[in-house]
Amino acid sequence: MKTFATHVPPASKLDDAQRRHGRICAYASTWFGCYAEVMTDSSAIVILYITLLHGSPTMTMLSTSFPALAAILLTIPGAGIVSRIGLRNSYAASCYIGCFGMLMMAYAALFPRPLNLILVMLGCLVYNLSRPLYGVTWYPMLDNVLLPSERGAFFGTMRFSYLALTATSFFLISLLMGKDPPIWALQVVIAVVGVLLLGRKYYLDRMPVEEPQREKRGYDLWQALVITIRNRPLVGWSVYTCCIGLASSALLPLTMIYLKHEVMANAKVVQWISVIYMIGLIISHLVASRMLRRFGVKRLQPAGHVTFIVCALGLAFLNHNIPHFYWWISVIMFLLGFATANGLNCYSMELMALARPDNRTMASAFLSTYSSIGGLSSRFLTSFVLGAGMLVPHWTRGGITFCSYQTLFLFFSVLLIFFLLLLFLVPSIVPRNRDYYVPY
Repeated sequence: MKTFATHVPPASKLDDAQRRHGRICAYASTWFGCYAEVMTDSSAIVILYITLLHGSPTMTMLSTSFPALAAILLTIPGAGIVSRIGLRNSYAASCYIGCFGMLMMAYAALFPRPLNLILVMLGCLVYNLSRPLYGVTWYPMLDNVLLPSERGAFFGTMRFSYLALTATSFFLISLLMGKDPPIWALQVVIAVVGVLLLGRKYYLDRMPVEEPQREKRGYDLWQALVITIRNRPLVGWSVYTCCIGLASSALLPLTMIYLKHEVMANAKVVQWISVIYMIGLIISHLVASRMLRRFGVKRLQPAGHVTFIVCALGLAFLNHNIPHFYWWISVIMFLLGFATANGLNCYSMELMALARPDNRTMASAFLSTYSSIGGLSSRFLTSFVLGAGMLVPHWTRGGITFCSYQTLFLFFSVLLIFFLLLLFLVPSIVPRNRDYYVPY
């Protein structure tokens, strides 16, 4: 019977020069593909675009839930698709579909209302539906060029480089757009970002790949899922990431909508604050490898969790009439970005350590699905509450006046405090078990 000790990672079959070339191509693929992901996940571009087309806050918030919705629906089936058509065909299809979705969003503004809003939402959905198919190929692709000892440095450098690139680009774009950007300017940005997805495919094509063997009987999706479910540390980590996503994923887009619709900040200020969030991401990724070596996931994950609580409470109690309000919001957004990047690096490290070598694609899909359930629930719940008008516009307690957005921030802070009880599910905190767990 084959054991994990005798498993030979694909990357170990390459020499240093070949692995270095593969890592460079991996970096380059993220530099081209990251614009679309960052724009839909962290930038205010899409939020401003929908707002200029007279979309409601509910519609705007709903659009931010599409990445998680697509991941829930397609990540595990995507693992089966990859096993049938291969890694290269899978990411190629993802890049082409994603490009089409972005171009649909860009051209939607040429149509009259409400067709333009329908096409924007449809294009956003199409792009996000392409992401799970790429996601389930990414970690198996990295398995071909990364040794376990190279993971921490790679993830930190990769995310630092693409976030530095996108943050700088979006900051320059905000300067060019000004306070009241024309719709055509946002259309151009979205269209260019869509075309750049083809650059992702170009560099992924140049990475060495050891395709999983496709047997005639086909991929046993159910058996792969059963193997994953029996991996108790992986399931525990999945539950924790789901809960932390439920309590934190809506904080960034809700802040952008809060600034635009409640505080009445102009487009330039909103975009700058989203850039400050990305700077927090960048700094966190820059120091990621050193922090992981010194503190490990065991200490970094709880620290990040506590930082989320501080940010949510700060957003809940910060009144927009106080002096230097935007400076305080900027500090909170920086900390939120730092904690988010920290969580993402811990996520990647635990995934690579928990996934059995013969089941990495399904393990990645399973964990991504759970994480996305949390993110979708957070943003869909927020969208529903805003759309249904379930919260009073303003209320006062203890001399402090809260708006409906601040009420939601307070709710998420309470959830985050409650979910501190689940930290024992983090595998690195309780590492001794009989299940598969190979940290770096």
